[in-house]
Amino acid sequence: MPMPEPSLPVEGIPQLVWRADAAGAWIWTSPQWSDYTGLSPQESRGDGWLAALHPDDRAGQVEEWRRAEPQGGLYSSHRLFDAEAMCYRRFQTHATPMRDADGRIFEWLGSSVEVENLQAEAGRESPLLELRHRMRNTLSVIRSIARRTARTSRTLKSYSMHLEGRLDAVARIQSALMRDATSGLDLAELIADELLAHAAREGNRLRIRGPAVRIRPRAAELVGLAVHELATNAVKFGALSRPDAHLAIDWKVTGEADALDITWKESGMRIKTPPPKRGFGLEVLQDTMAYELKAETQIAFDPDGLRCAMVLPRENIWLMA
Repeated sequence: MPMPEPSLPVEGIPQLVWRADAAGAWIWTSPQWSDYTGLSPQESRGDGWLAALHPDDRAGQVEEWRRAEPQGGLYSSHRLFDAEAMCYRRFQTHATPMRDADGRIFEWLGSSVEVENLQAEAGRESPLLELRHRMRNTLSVIRSIARRTARTSRTLKSYSMHLEGRLDAVARIQSALMRDATSGLDLAELIADELLAHAAREGNRLRIRGPAVRIRPRAAELVGLAVHELATNAVKFGALSRPDAHLAIDWKVTGEADALDITWKESGMRIKTPPPKRGFGLEVLQDTMAYELKAETQIAFDPDGLRCAMVLPRENIWLMA
């Protein structure tokens, strides 16, 4: 059995994602934020999140927000309350603005990452550099999701609803990776967890079947996001919206372990015409998966229901004995 490569020092470190409006008032927090700080999403809204900061750091963070727009981003270091350990730990925070067609900021996307233990390792710059790289990558993914969601949403309400669903999906993947960052994610659990988030459980109408395979951390976010988009569509328009329809998700390893074939097949539907335009979900499945993972994706709207076939190269998976 191929063994996972050694984990980087920063894997498993809490990364807390959040959104703020143009003025810097928080409007959404990832589940990791609440788990870490003990503040609920409601308690964190507006400037409520400041309660999680060390009292001596709050005024400085407010001042950083005043400088954020002129300097094109928020960059700060502060102490954040760890509710489980009942102590404060050092974090780095970075936020990037989202702008409308006229260049006006309408939202901020932010990420806060713990650096306490890394700073304690005297003379080791590599973990901090890797952490900053990971932080930028996460914000890049979130920013890409937000931009594409804005482009495919007709109203602000639709944008916010779809964006929060997608960020929640990414947050679920990150939470799972934090539990065991060295061995990736079990594909069956990844799929089942995302479907459960849509109130769908395996049973007579839903089948999840395939060999033991783990998705490497770098691929897990995109595979999870692809499953999220397929599940969201199935709940709204597909097999999960009808009591007499069925959904089968199967996968197999082909070509002497050179590729992983994943098939999503809905049946029992009556599809007369395919969707008139390509939305965010199809962009993720057909464009982003190909660019980031070198995956091949085929989507067909058969009269009986949607069928999606994804082929991921061997480099994205670990086979389990």
